[in-house]
Amino acid sequence: MWQLWLSGLIGIWFIISPWVYGFGSSTGATLNSIILGAIVLILAVWLLVQKKNKS
Repeated sequence: MWQLWLSGLIGIWFIISPWVYGFGSSTGATLNSIILGAIVLILAVWLLVQKKNKS
């Protein structure tokens, strides 16, 4: 269960990292980071919901 929470935090980190590391002005890198972070975050939340529904 903690792995899913960690995955969610990693997804959030991917989303905010372009501005933390200063490459927010690079459109391609920023979009890549945001899209990857959103996918990771959505999958983590979806799996958390699935796991809670089974319990």
